[in-house]
Amino acid sequence: MTASPRYPLAARPLSLRGRRLRARVYLPAHQPGLAEGGAPGERYIAYHRARAAAGLGMQITGATPVVASEVWADGKTLVNVDDGIIPGYRRLAAAVQGEGGLMLAQLAHVGAMETAGDHIVSASWDRSELTQRMSRAASAEELGWITGRFAASARRCREGDLDGVEVSLAHGMLLASFLSPAMNRREDGYGGALAARCRYPLEVLAAVRGALGEDRILGIRMPGDEFLTGGIDPEEAGRIAVEIAGSGLVDYISVTGGNNLRKLARIDHWPPTPAPFAIFRTAAAAVRRALTAAGHADLPVATVGRVTSIALAEEILAAGDADLVGMVRANVADPRILPLSQEGREAEVRPCIGANVCINSLMAHETLTCMASPALGRAPAQAAAARLPEGSTVAVIGAGPAGLEAARRVALAGGRAVIFERTEAIGGQMARWADTPSRREFLKLIGWWRAEIDRLGIELRLGQPADPVAVAALRPAQVLLATGSRPVFVPVPGDGPSQCGPWDAAVDPPRAEGHAVVLDRFGRLAGMLTAERLAAAGWGRVSYVTSSLHPGEGEGITTAYALLRSLARAGIAVTDRAEPVALEPRRLILRGVFDEPRAAIEAVDLIVHLDRTLSETSAEAALTAAGLPVTRIGDAKLPRGVTEAVADAAATVWDLAAPGRAAAE
Repeated sequence: MTASPRYPLAARPLSLRGRRLRARVYLPAHQPGLAEGGAPGERYIAYHRARAAAGLGMQITGATPVVASEVWADGKTLVNVDDGIIPGYRRLAAAVQGEGGLMLAQLAHVGAMETAGDHIVSASWDRSELTQRMSRAASAEELGWITGRFAASARRCREGDLDGVEVSLAHGMLLASFLSPAMNRREDGYGGALAARCRYPLEVLAAVRGALGEDRILGIRMPGDEFLTGGIDPEEAGRIAVEIAGSGLVDYISVTGGNNLRKLARIDHWPPTPAPFAIFRTAAAAVRRALTAAGHADLPVATVGRVTSIALAEEILAAGDADLVGMVRANVADPRILPLSQEGREAEVRPCIGANVCINSLMAHETLTCMASPALGRAPAQAAAARLPEGSTVAVIGAGPAGLEAARRVALAGGRAVIFERTEAIGGQMARWADTPSRREFLKLIGWWRAEIDRLGIELRLGQPADPVAVAALRPAQVLLATGSRPVFVPVPGDGPSQCGPWDAAVDPPRAEGHAVVLDRFGRLAGMLTAERLAAAGWGRVSYVTSSLHPGEGEGITTAYALLRSLARAGIAVTDRAEPVALEPRRLILRGVFDEPRAAIEAVDLIVHLDRTLSETSAEAALTAAGLPVTRIGDAKLPRGVTEAVADAAATVWDLAAPGRAAAE
């Protein structure tokens, strides 16, 4: 980091329990899905080491259960239930501290989030909309036992040389359920007035402090807003924070939002684009004001949630809305965001675009993935910088996501990349999807690829199709065919309105009095995004029909639920489990997928199909006939999503450079 950082407040150190945070930007709790048998392994440690090397103030493990839980039984996430985790903690602490950072563990009891068994407990009985399971009120004896489990886990953190612990009082988990007036209906001294609702969390914090010692950091994560009727709101969060601060037990308070027992409150905990940036900032500011007014101005408050740039973190700090700023997704996309930004090189930072591929992968119990960062989480043995043979030229046909990432990786590996793109613009179908209101932030990633082309000296030939003579003149070591895919469909039989694919000219111009119907056989998001785009473009009425069990089937809930809400707000009528049968003039006849009745859709002016896609490989035959070595990548290999196309492009280049090795993040 430079001697005179571009963002001085973000670079200002902070002391907690005699331990120095070298920056006010930190990596909040999250599970990268890289653990081995529930403990930190080589990949987990490498993930945190890379982010510590970037100069973050502190880093926190994901919510780590203190009692065995089916929620985290896959072995890919950390579990602190016995001393077997201590050696891994020690290696993790040594790696992060060796880079000048601080490493904390977040401890939690999942409470009513538990997915199996007969020990699903909460402050009071409840039902999770996500697991469809009931929880019961924990007894006083059970609470005492759980307090002991928190203390035992904290002791392991200390013996594992960690710098401290963050206790989760958030997201509807066990301790959060006691704080929440919407979840806590107890009448035994642990419920009712605010002080009583705080009683059990404070008992746990006292036990953790006793096991952790006075020389280690103890923080909490709490909701600034649960987004529930009758739940914690920013004003109530301020009162809770003051009550906890009065105990003298904690060293900072991290303010988040949401409740993981309710569908919409769950997705608003991790909102995708186009959610506002710094979404929990106002809640953190309310907590900050309440603490200051109560005489706790010296207790730091942290904010998290969609902070995607150091410039925004600096603004939050300058406004006094928080004393620390946590950034997970931005550091997932590019662990270099802090040093590059401080050096004035923000254009080089790989942007987080809020696609929530990372969150959806974690909720599916998979290793963390990122649409923009295909190297994320690769094993250190694969992380040596791959090099192409000196003088190698690679021709890339197509400037969609796969082609752009492939060319970038070729240049990083020391080769010469030349891109042929038959149109006058880059981005492929991704650029088209970015014209949809919920996906306009994706243009940032396309813009970043464009900047990388210029920075790395990649030759971009726009308006030039893959002429075999021109490609052969380069004498390429490899030709990467990144020509994407094209939608095809089978028209609905009968007479009636125009039928087209999602990008056909018939979609434009919109008709203010017209009625467009989207027929979706894809599932996931494509059909919903198309319906949203038509409504935003000015079609007077839009209907969406899907053959799936529900819109967004197969997609992660944080993106599917958010888009469903957008469709509702746009007034788009949704019909699920339906197939088209026939067209009559301006009338679409439907049948139920499971033989259930489905009403016909009347007054139809346009039908837009999302049926299937085929790889576009028409350029391949001529290139192969010219004796050129051609490899398909991205959708040209198999139609999939942007994440898979980008990952395939990067992996192909790594294999060309040195089989089995991958470039660093």
